[in-house]
Amino acid sequence: MRVTASIVLGILWLSIPLSADTLGFVEQKFSDLHFERGQWSRTPQAPCYTYTATADGAIVDVLRIGMGNFVPFKATKGLHVMVCGSVAAFDEGFETGLPGGAGMAQRRSSSH
Repeated sequence: MRVTASIVLGILWLSIPLSADTLGFVEQKFSDLHFERGQWSRTPQAPCYTYTATADGAIVDVLRIGMGNFVPFKATKGLHVMVCGSVAAFDEGFETGLPGGAGMAQRRSSSH
């Protein structure tokens, strides 16, 4: 029973980065980000950058630290991603897709 409880606690701990917190955004630690070309604007806010979706359906692919596949996040126009170092804070409202989507290579153009 003790091992099962440890496993459950471990799974819950790993899922924390994916859950929305009370401030209205979701944080992701990443090793690589790729924003869909022509679908995002970038505003410097030293030492961070804010990316804003300029069209509905804008995609940002996220490679989380320790993971092997990019996960696509789809935004509606006006949603933001604030990038500071290796942490990206996503506004609530992004949709996630399956890791390593087939169209990812064509979407990748600009990266953090």
